[in-house]
Amino acid sequence: MKYFAILKDSLREALDSKVLYVLLGLSLLMILFVATLSFKPLAAEKTLEQVVDGSTGAILEALKPDTDERGRRKKQGDAQFGKNGELPFAMGGSDYRLEKATVLRGTPDSPDADYLITLSKQFFNEAAADKVRANPEAELQAVRKHFARLEERNYCRIGDVRVSTEASSKPFNVDFHVEFLPTSAMRRLWLHEPSLFFGLVPLSEVDVPLGFQLFLIAQFVLSMGSWIAVLLSVIITAFFIPNMLQKGSVDLLLVKPVSRSLLLLFKFVGGLTLILLVNIFAVSGIWLALGLRSGVWANWMLLLIPIFSFFFAILYSVSTLIAVLTRSIVAAILITIGAWFLFFIVGFVNGQLEGAVHREERAKLPAEERSYTNSTLRSIVSAVHRALPRTSDLNELSALLVFSDFIAGGYLSPERALSGERNWWESFGVSSAFIAVMLGLSCWRFARKDY
Repeated sequence: MKYFAILKDSLREALDSKVLYVLLGLSLLMILFVATLSFKPLAAEKTLEQVVDGSTGAILEALKPDTDERGRRKKQGDAQFGKNGELPFAMGGSDYRLEKATVLRGTPDSPDADYLITLSKQFFNEAAADKVRANPEAELQAVRKHFARLEERNYCRIGDVRVSTEASSKPFNVDFHVEFLPTSAMRRLWLHEPSLFFGLVPLSEVDVPLGFQLFLIAQFVLSMGSWIAVLLSVIITAFFIPNMLQKGSVDLLLVKPVSRSLLLLFKFVGGLTLILLVNIFAVSGIWLALGLRSGVWANWMLLLIPIFSFFFAILYSVSTLIAVLTRSIVAAILITIGAWFLFFIVGFVNGQLEGAVHREERAKLPAEERSYTNSTLRSIVSAVHRALPRTSDLNELSALLVFSDFIAGGYLSPERALSGERNWWESFGVSSAFIAVMLGLSCWRFARKDY
């Protein structure tokens, strides 16, 4: 009950400052703007042409790089001719070309429909083509293998594959009929035409999958919105502690049967809860709007709610300490924003230096020639970075979750996307320890000061 009383008091202060209305209003405007977006599926031939010629494969390769496999493909592409006399890969990275796509079931040009696609492959001469027609089993397996990565990542299923009985329209070519059965995840790779204000303002047609469009929109809206939201949240909550410590208010609170430390922690959690509710409203609203307008439900995006709230908790712990030390609203705001900038600069510089060190390692430079690996600056920045909260890591984590959700869909889950060299538990642990230190110092000062 004491906590809810303090939360109610914090809410009253936020409403009186009018800044909370601004924060909620901006969140609502962003949600309404996203809700006006429309995405019209383009012709099936456009998307399926990218699937067949290898452009989609290049996209998947970028999602989860595989250096060894890329190296093998490069060696294959360097050869003048492949096995069985087929010509080398063309620009798209594939030796198959889409001839036509026919709807088997469903609405034409829909990512939810099933298609019969006709592929064509050119060989060195007519004798090589006749050999494949007479004994097609190996080539039919090669056709299935061509779509294996899409099947493994649950974008589609491949049904019947057979050699066409009709003569090919091009010399030395063999045509194949393939049943292409998309799953729900295929919508992310389907080409769409975006428009604003419920289709009234069409944007220029771009051959970009829907998932990439949604990723860019979500990343822009959430990045811009989060920076503005954090700034306004710092201003809102900067009033809470100084107002509580004003003469008269603090006297009334100190006579209550609750310890000073618990009172301050309740005030901190009350302010944090208020911002959590705002984050729930903003992120859930954008998630709902994007899902309804695009048909892609990026459920992992909802993890941004606790991430954004944790990011703010780092800054709010700094604001709490400064408020207890100075009882000044202006000082709490300015120093907290300064700390935010410091965390950003340290994270950015550390990332640049670590990237330079990795480049030196990949180049296998001798130890005496590694200027970044052995630099004093890198050692200092790394030490400072280890001690400070990892706000840059939280920004990277947020972007990675949105990326894996909108673009990768089913196969690249956050668990797989986050498995790598980066120790995210260390990032959260160091940041949590920083919050604990800030609150511990705040409670110690508040408990010892004579009001």
